[in-house]
Amino acid sequence: MRRPAPALRLRLPRIEKKPKRIFAERWHDFAGVTKTPALMEELFQALQSIKRGDGVPEAHYRAGIDRDRDALLEEQGIMHLHLGGRDSDILVFLIQYSDRVVLLESNTHVHFRTSPAGKNILALTQSWLGNMEQEMRAAAETARTAAVEAERQVAEARRAELAASIAAFKAKAGLE
Repeated sequence: MRRPAPALRLRLPRIEKKPKRIFAERWHDFAGVTKTPALMEELFQALQSIKRGDGVPEAHYRAGIDRDRDALLEEQGIMHLHLGGRDSDILVFLIQYSDRVVLLESNTHVHFRTSPAGKNILALTQSWLGNMEQEMRAAAETARTAAVEAERQVAEARRAELAASIAAFKAKAGLE
Protein backbone atom coordinates (compact mmCIF):
# COMPACT_ATOMS: atom_id res chain seq x y z
CA MET A 1 0.00 0.00 0.00
CA ARG A 2 1.32 3.44 -0.92
CA ARG A 3 1.78 5.92 1.89
CA PRO A 4 0.18 9.35 1.50
CA ALA A 5 2.50 12.11 0.46
CA PRO A 6 3.32 14.51 3.27
CA ALA A 7 1.59 17.87 3.42
CA LEU A 8 4.70 19.81 2.55
CA ARG A 9 5.20 23.32 3.78
CA LEU A 10 6.60 25.18 0.83
CA ARG A 11 9.83 26.97 1.59
CA LEU A 12 9.68 29.38 -1.31
CA PRO A 13 10.74 32.97 -0.62
CA ARG A 14 7.58 34.30 -2.30
CA ILE A 15 3.94 33.25 -2.48
CA GLU A 16 3.34 31.17 -5.60
CA LYS A 17 1.40 32.80 -8.40
CA LYS A 18 -1.45 30.34 -8.39
CA PRO A 19 -4.84 30.57 -6.66
CA LYS A 20 -4.77 29.38 -3.06
CA ARG A 21 -7.33 29.15 -0.31
CA ILE A 22 -6.73 31.21 2.82
CA PHE A 23 -7.11 29.69 6.29
CA ALA A 24 -7.22 32.19 9.13
CA GLU A 25 -9.32 30.48 11.80
CA ARG A 26 -6.42 30.36 14.27
CA TRP A 27 -4.84 33.69 13.33
CA HIS A 28 -3.81 35.83 16.31
CA ASP A 29 -3.41 39.57 15.89
CA PHE A 30 -0.60 40.30 18.35
CA ALA A 31 0.54 43.36 16.36
CA GLY A 32 -2.89 45.05 16.37
CA VAL A 33 -3.39 44.99 12.60
CA THR A 34 -7.18 44.90 13.00
CA LYS A 35 -7.07 48.18 14.97
CA THR A 36 -5.42 50.05 12.10
CA PRO A 37 -7.67 50.43 9.04
CA ALA A 38 -4.78 51.05 6.63
CA LEU A 39 -2.98 47.88 7.75
CA MET A 40 -6.20 45.88 7.64
CA GLU A 41 -6.83 47.06 4.07
CA GLU A 42 -3.26 46.17 3.12
CA LEU A 43 -3.66 42.68 4.57
CA PHE A 44 -7.05 42.25 2.87
CA GLN A 45 -5.57 43.26 -0.50
CA ALA A 46 -2.64 40.86 -0.09
CA LEU A 47 -5.00 37.99 0.78
CA GLN A 48 -7.24 38.75 -2.20
CA SER A 49 -4.15 38.70 -4.41
CA ILE A 50 -3.23 35.26 -3.06
CA LYS A 51 -6.76 33.96 -3.65
CA ARG A 52 -6.70 35.19 -7.25
CA GLY A 53 -3.31 33.60 -7.86
CA ASP A 54 -1.44 36.86 -8.35
CA GLY A 55 1.09 36.21 -5.58
CA VAL A 56 1.84 39.13 -3.27
CA PRO A 57 3.16 42.58 -4.22
CA GLU A 58 6.92 42.92 -3.74
CA ALA A 59 6.44 45.67 -1.14
CA HIS A 60 5.34 43.00 1.37
CA TYR A 61 8.56 40.99 1.14
CA ARG A 62 11.71 41.65 3.14
CA ALA A 63 14.40 43.86 1.67
CA GLY A 64 17.08 41.11 1.36
CA ILE A 65 14.79 38.41 -0.02
CA ASP A 66 17.07 37.62 -2.96
CA ARG A 67 20.38 38.07 -1.11
CA ASP A 68 20.25 36.48 2.31
CA ARG A 69 18.61 33.56 4.04
CA ASP A 70 15.48 33.38 6.16
CA ALA A 71 16.16 30.75 8.83
CA LEU A 72 12.52 30.56 9.95
CA LEU A 73 11.36 29.84 6.40
CA GLU A 74 14.16 27.40 5.63
CA GLU A 75 13.93 25.45 8.89
CA GLN A 76 10.21 25.57 9.72
CA GLY A 77 8.46 26.57 6.51
CA ILE A 78 7.10 29.73 8.17
CA MET A 79 7.28 32.82 6.02
CA HIS A 80 6.46 36.41 6.85
CA LEU A 81 5.06 39.39 4.99
CA HIS A 82 5.56 43.03 5.94
CA LEU A 83 2.61 45.34 6.39
CA GLY A 84 3.19 49.07 6.34
CA GLY A 85 6.21 48.96 4.04
CA ARG A 86 9.25 46.78 3.43
CA ASP A 87 11.17 47.93 6.53
CA SER A 88 8.13 47.80 8.81
CA ASP A 89 8.21 45.82 12.04
CA ILE A 90 4.61 44.68 11.55
CA LEU A 91 4.66 41.17 10.15
CA VAL A 92 2.14 38.52 9.21
CA PHE A 93 3.48 35.01 9.75
CA LEU A 94 2.06 32.28 7.52
CA ILE A 95 2.69 28.87 6.05
CA GLN A 96 2.33 28.25 2.34
CA TYR A 97 1.23 24.86 1.03
CA SER A 98 0.60 23.86 -2.58
CA ASP A 99 -3.13 24.63 -2.32
CA ARG A 100 -3.50 26.98 0.64
CA VAL A 101 -1.97 29.63 2.83
CA VAL A 102 -2.44 29.39 6.58
CA LEU A 103 -2.19 32.62 8.54
CA LEU A 104 -0.60 32.12 11.94
CA GLU A 105 -0.31 35.56 13.53
CA SER A 106 0.66 39.17 13.20
CA ASN A 107 3.64 40.21 15.29
CA THR A 108 7.03 41.92 15.14
CA HIS A 109 10.42 40.43 14.31
CA VAL A 110 10.38 38.84 17.79
CA HIS A 111 10.35 35.30 16.36
CA PHE A 112 13.72 35.87 14.72
CA ARG A 113 15.32 36.62 18.08
CA THR A 114 14.69 33.17 19.57
CA SER A 115 16.97 30.18 19.25
CA PRO A 116 16.01 28.26 17.25
CA ALA A 117 14.24 30.89 15.19
CA GLY A 118 10.50 30.78 15.70
CA LYS A 119 10.42 28.42 18.68
CA ASN A 120 7.60 30.43 20.32
CA ILE A 121 5.34 30.51 17.29
CA LEU A 122 5.95 26.79 16.81
CA ALA A 123 5.03 26.05 20.41
CA LEU A 124 1.71 27.87 19.95
CA THR A 125 0.81 26.24 16.64
CA GLN A 126 2.50 22.84 16.48
CA SER A 127 -0.47 20.76 17.65
CA TRP A 128 -3.16 22.20 15.40
CA LEU A 129 -0.78 22.45 12.44
CA GLY A 130 0.06 18.78 12.90
CA ASN A 131 -3.65 17.93 12.93
CA MET A 132 -4.33 20.05 9.85
CA GLU A 133 -1.39 18.52 7.97
CA GLN A 134 -2.62 15.03 8.91
CA GLU A 135 -6.08 15.93 7.55
CA MET A 136 -4.44 17.22 4.37
CA ARG A 137 -2.53 13.94 3.97
CA ALA A 138 -5.71 11.92 4.55
CA ALA A 139 -7.65 14.00 2.01
CA ALA A 140 -4.85 13.57 -0.54
CA GLU A 141 -4.85 9.80 0.02
CA THR A 142 -8.65 9.68 -0.35
CA ALA A 143 -8.38 11.60 -3.62
CA ARG A 144 -5.62 9.27 -4.86
CA THR A 145 -7.66 6.19 -3.93
CA ALA A 146 -10.73 7.59 -5.70
CA ALA A 147 -8.64 8.35 -8.79
CA VAL A 148 -7.20 4.81 -8.82
CA GLU A 149 -10.69 3.32 -8.40
CA ALA A 150 -12.02 5.50 -11.23
CA GLU A 151 -9.12 4.39 -13.45
CA ARG A 152 -9.84 0.75 -12.54
CA GLN A 153 -13.51 1.15 -13.47
CA VAL A 154 -12.64 2.78 -16.80
CA ALA A 155 -10.17 -0.02 -17.58
CA GLU A 156 -12.76 -2.67 -16.62
CA ALA A 157 -15.37 -1.04 -18.86
CA ARG A 158 -12.87 -0.89 -21.75
CA ARG A 159 -11.92 -4.53 -21.17
CA ALA A 160 -15.63 -5.51 -21.27
CA GLU A 161 -16.10 -3.55 -24.53
CA LEU A 162 -13.12 -5.30 -26.10
CA ALA A 163 -14.31 -8.72 -24.90
CA ALA A 164 -17.78 -8.08 -26.37
CA SER A 165 -16.26 -6.88 -29.63
CA ILE A 166 -14.02 -9.97 -29.89
CA ALA A 167 -16.97 -12.28 -29.06
CA ALA A 168 -19.10 -10.57 -31.72
CA PHE A 169 -16.31 -10.91 -34.29
CA LYS A 170 -15.83 -14.62 -33.47
CA ALA A 171 -19.57 -15.26 -33.69
CA LYS A 172 -19.80 -13.43 -37.04
CA ALA A 173 -16.75 -15.28 -38.36
CA GLY A 174 -18.04 -18.62 -37.08
CA LEU A 175 -14.99 -19.14 -34.92
CA GLU A 176 -16.77 -20.15 -31.75
